[in-house]
Amino acid sequence: MGEVRVAVTGALGVNGVFVIRSLLSRGVSVLATSHRNDFSLARDLIDLVEFSKVDVTQYEELLEPFERFKPDSIIHLAAILPVEAQKDPHRGFEVNAMGTANVLKVAREVGVTRVVFTSSKAAYGEVRGRHAHPWYEPIGENDRCHPWAVYDFTKLASEGIGENYARTGGPEFVSLRFATIFGPGKVGKHGPMSIASAIVENAVNGVKTNILQGADQQDDYIYAVDAADAIVDVTLFPNELEHTVYNIGSGRGTSLREYADIVKSFVPDAEIEIGSGLDHMNFGVSYYSVFDCTRALEFGFTPPEVRSGISSFVKELEKERDRS
Repeated sequence: MGEVRVAVTGALGVNGVFVIRSLLSRGVSVLATSHRNDFSLARDLIDLVEFSKVDVTQYEELLEPFERFKPDSIIHLAAILPVEAQKDPHRGFEVNAMGTANVLKVAREVGVTRVVFTSSKAAYGEVRGRHAHPWYEPIGENDRCHPWAVYDFTKLASEGIGENYARTGGPEFVSLRFATIFGPGKVGKHGPMSIASAIVENAVNGVKTNILQGADQQDDYIYAVDAADAIVDVTLFPNELEHTVYNIGSGRGTSLREYADIVKSFVPDAEIEIGSGLDHMNFGVSYYSVFDCTRALEFGFTPPEVRSGISSFVKELEKERDRS
């Protein structure tokens, strides 16, 4: 087997850096692209990847490095966050939906075989009925979506654009809908969207966590490293995939109270206070759910335990603390 070449958009974000590390660990040559030259989360990667500063909303700007690198596959992570998209809907669609359209056009132009799109639980939108509290019946890829915010619609639009490309000459398109991702870098980059990560970081750093509500709220959580490995697994999967959309999560519900208790089991001195009730993220509608991840078994994904992810996160933070 010859050299495998993969291009990654949004490569220097909090999820992208773990994707790059996973690719490099498997001997893959990587083109990392981002709209800014910010290696603050990936100083160890500066000399290990080819980097290009690219805005996915600019087709010609995107095309040049991809033509030069000639990737076999593209992993498309570049996007703006839900809060930003909601504040500026035009920009939200420009980056998150038209950015995807540009990536797919480039992929076809340069002969890419597969595009892997990092979608989100937001594609399901508002979680209703038996999928919501207190039942948490696992939600599957064929269940109806109820998009509510701009970000939700952009994710579904991107999935639709990709599926259309796949039906009309390629490239093959795969969308991964992720449960709530926690891990290093989330708090600094994603701020209030990162409560699960903040609980762990505060515990390790000796900072008290006080959350007014939400201890009874269940959700599906996955550690950033496990999410990145799933992205790389499907990217490098040697066969044509049976489906275009796959859920990626732990496959079980964990209440925020249980999540905090797991953190305390690794950091016994942690001070964590969480009020009872639901919706600790203050969404106003329920985005909380449990994923049915059965379909992803197709490419070798095994839903990881939340406890093992928290353990790995704590160890990584402790190593960083000891180095500083």
